[in-house]
Amino acid sequence: MCRNIDFFIAHEAAVHTAKLRVELSQSKSEQQQYLKNVELARVLDKRAAKKKEKGEEFELKPNNQAPKKRPLEGESAESRKKQKGTSETIDSVLKSIF
Repeated sequence: MCRNIDFFIAHEAAVHTAKLRVELSQSKSEQQQYLKNVELARVLDKRAAKKKEKGEEFELKPNNQAPKKRPLEGESAESRKKQKGTSETIDSVLKSIF
């Protein structure tokens, strides 16, 4: 009986450690992305100031790129392609009907 409790406690500690590791990894990537955006904004502001000094017009364009997503656990590239293909075929079938 005591072994089961010790095993359970050790398992809970391992799960907790793994969750913390994932959370720290996500936090680190968010911080890196934030710092990258801050640096980009600084560079763009600097460019805009130079263009303004020269009298040229400067326009900031929004970034329409979607953020890259990691595949879900157990999901492979092939399954994502299959899902994308099935949605496209469904759309084409629906378009032909309506």
